[in-house]
Amino acid sequence: MQTITRDILVNASVDRVFDFLVDPNNLPEVWPNMIEIKNVKKSKSNDGFNFSWAYKMSGMRFEGKSETVEYIPYELLVIKSNKGLESTITWRFQPGAHETHLMLKIEFEIPTSLKNRMKEEIVIQENEHEVDAMIQNVKTRLELEVAYA
Repeated sequence: MQTITRDILVNASVDRVFDFLVDPNNLPEVWPNMIEIKNVKKSKSNDGFNFSWAYKMSGMRFEGKSETVEYIPYELLVIKSNKGLESTITWRFQPGAHETHLMLKIEFEIPTSLKNRMKEEIVIQENEHEVDAMIQNVKTRLELEVAYA
């Protein structure tokens, strides 16, 4: 299992940041290799969502399903994927006066089909760049929304 952890200060309120990230329909807007999100449904166990997705990792397309497994409004959001790619995405939200300290932890398995095509180190490095771009995109998107509100 690989783990990538990042954190960033977003100049937007915690409710705005949380509300944006809890909705899977927003992911393709900020996640560079997220191709599509579909079949979004409210979770039966909490206020999160279950959804299907298509994602490109190191040039290979994967399709799968994710579900919100932990949901604490404006504090914690944990999304787990067991079909397509195995991963756990944990978002932690820490409110400030007018900003949010956003922490992201992604744990994932590199699929064997991908390991057979390229070196694991390259896949890990590509995923680290992807996560860097995604968290920066979240910051940019939400700060622009605040600036033009």
